[in-house]
Order: sequence, then C-alpha cells, then structure tokens
Amino acid sequence: MGSWIVPSASLFGAGWFFATALILGVVIGRWADGKTGLEPTFTLIGIVVGLAVAAVGGYRMLLPFIRKISSTDPG
Repeated sequence: MGSWIVPSASLFGAGWFFATALILGVVIGRWADGKTGLEPTFTLIGIVVGLAVAAVGGYRMLLPFIRKISSTDPG
C-alpha cells in the first residue's frame, strides 16, 4: 500500500524546489531592477538563473529516483 509514498514525496519536493527557485529569481530580479532602475534587465537575469538552478538542482534531486525507476524497468 505504501509503495507510492516515497516517489510522490520526491516529486512533490522537486516541484516545490522548482517553484521556489523560479519565484526567488524573479523576486530578487525585480528588487534589483527597482534599486538600479534597469527595469527588465535583472528580472530576466533572475528568471534565467532561477531556471538554471531549478534544472540543475531538480536533476540532482531526482537522479536517485530516476536510477531506481530505470533499474526496475523490465524493458
């Protein structure tokens, strides 16, 4: 019965990590834009950095889960 708990918790944690990385990138970029007056520049940089952090961190976070799935795959 509990075989779905660990995979779903891993995916749930990865989703929160993705969202947090993107939101922090945008918020910090908007703050920097407000301080410098360079309106879209730092927001765009924040989005790109947030996406990069989310991609790398999410991959590293889900790598054990991916390896487990691929090792139990019969095909």
